[in-house]
Amino acid sequence: MLNFVMLMAIAFILECVDNALGGGFGTILSPFLILFGYDPKAVVPAILFSELVSGFWGGMWHTKYNNVNYRAVGATLVGSLTGTAAATIMIGRVLPDAMIKQLIALITVITGIVVIIRSYSLIARTKTKKEISASKTILLGLVVGFNKAGSGGGYGPLSVSGYILLGLAPAVAVGTTTVAEGVACAFGLALYSQMIGITLPLAAPIAIGAFIADPISAWANNKLKEKLKPPFHGRYIGMGMTALGLLTLLKTLSR
Repeated sequence: MLNFVMLMAIAFILECVDNALGGGFGTILSPFLILFGYDPKAVVPAILFSELVSGFWGGMWHTKYNNVNYRAVGATLVGSLTGTAAATIMIGRVLPDAMIKQLIALITVITGIVVIIRSYSLIARTKTKKEISASKTILLGLVVGFNKAGSGGGYGPLSVSGYILLGLAPAVAVGTTTVAEGVACAFGLALYSQMIGITLPLAAPIAIGAFIADPISAWANNKLKEKLKPPFHGRYIGMGMTALGLLTLLKTLSR
């Protein structure tokens, strides 16, 4: 098990990556904590708690820099809240712990592979707000909402790359993801708190580390705007996710 300071430091680093580049916090942290022996039913709500804090706090900073498309946020949440509810019930009521660990590992691997593939096909051009497809955005929200509540991760990497494919600029895709993810996490956390509760000794240091990182990473995202090419949002993060997911899956299957 990791101590308070170590958890806070890890969360700080991963939140800097997540808010500045668009993904990696929960997707990396969830299997990482499981590898260190944490119960997945404690890990997922703890990450949702942290992402709730960072979603609203980080979203405020992204809004300050005009990097949030609230029309896309609304459409995303139509799908995200549905996916979040389905995954929460599955984790909290249906699946045994061993299967939850395998599900988290599989989602991490699949997310990593998809992110890598998409990083080679993302388009740099942007569209006007009216051209963003509401139906496609809702479908994107459904997938990322289920991933988030089911594994603690898989929201940002797919959401950011999906938004860019739909036409949002990279910096706006990151800011929009941060806000939508925060609301989805609040909903998922409310459901989990009723079913299995929240492990505060794990959730608190993770939330504090992310809170400290948010204004720094939002500033970095804004500074990188046009300099940051879409492939960079996913390729290397995707490779790390895939490797970590495979390692977690092998560990859970070997028991």
